Amino acid sequence: MGERHLPLQQLNAFEVAARHLSFSHAARELNVQQPAVSRQVAALEEALGVALFVRTKPRLTLTQEGETLAIAVRKGFEAMRGGVDAVQSRSDHGRIEVSAAIGFTSLYLLPRLAEFQALHPDIKVQVVTRDQNPDYDVSRCDAVVVFDDRGVPGLRSERVFRENMVAVCHPDYLGGGAALSLEALSRERLLHMSGPAHIGDWERFFRGSGLSVKKPDNHDRFLSYMVYLRAIQNGLGIGIGWRPMIDEFLSSGALVLANTRECVTDRGYFCSITPRGTSKPETSLFLEWLCGGAL
Repeated sequence: MGERHLPLQQLNAFEVAARHLSFSHAARELNVQQPAVSRQVAALEEALGVALFVRTKPRLTLTQEGETLAIAVRKGFEAMRGGVDAVQSRSDHGRIEVSAAIGFTSLYLLPRLAEFQALHPDIKVQVVTRDQNPDYDVSRCDAVVVFDDRGVPGLRSERVFRENMVAVCHPDYLGGGAALSLEALSRERLLHMSGPAHIGDWERFFRGSGLSVKKPDNHDRFLSYMVYLRAIQNGLGIGIGWRPMIDEFLSSGALVLANTRECVTDRGYFCSITPRGTSKPETSLFLEWLCGGAL
């Protein structure tokens, strides 16, 4: 392997696999199939004439040569990314990149983004949804919207809105009847989100009522909020909705409240400015606009 030719694709596959110690996790980050990562790493090992991993389970183990190369490759890619960011920032005047979940983006941000564009026509906003790429490097965007109780630690963060959970369903699910009591609601088919931030939503909703909910069947669990919302709209059961993201569905009658309880917590959506975004006044304008009506 000469100095004139570096197999960047193979090195990239190796770096990601070394970071995760998993070909499967690397494949998800690279958006390819697992065998493709294995082939790239095997080709690199053959070219170098050394083994870079010991194929142990459940996680890979780096050999001594693999550890040496992983450190060097990681530093090299970081230097390249830094150079790309530096060059790009010179042409990024008037453009900001925002990372957010697809549910927040679809139901809250995009319906309001035209307002921001009207106020600041010279600022272009690019939204990157990260649901299918949990390892997306948020330091490469200018602002990130997260769901938690404080925003990203160490970064300037402001609340977009506070969590306000309501129980919602398709109008036909109630058969035209009135909203259910809490006790009746607890006995219904409740649909659950299975992501770490939302796995206990129903327990949180019923907290203080003395009522509990049964463990959901696997087919009543959903990882994507947009799929979860579609299941509720299709009448499969009762789910959690977050106001104001679902207010349009309630106003149009596409969804109705299955119970009148509103559960407001200290959690919510926060917008944080990344180190890259601090150098752009446009990012502060975006944060101030997005969080101007924080509740």
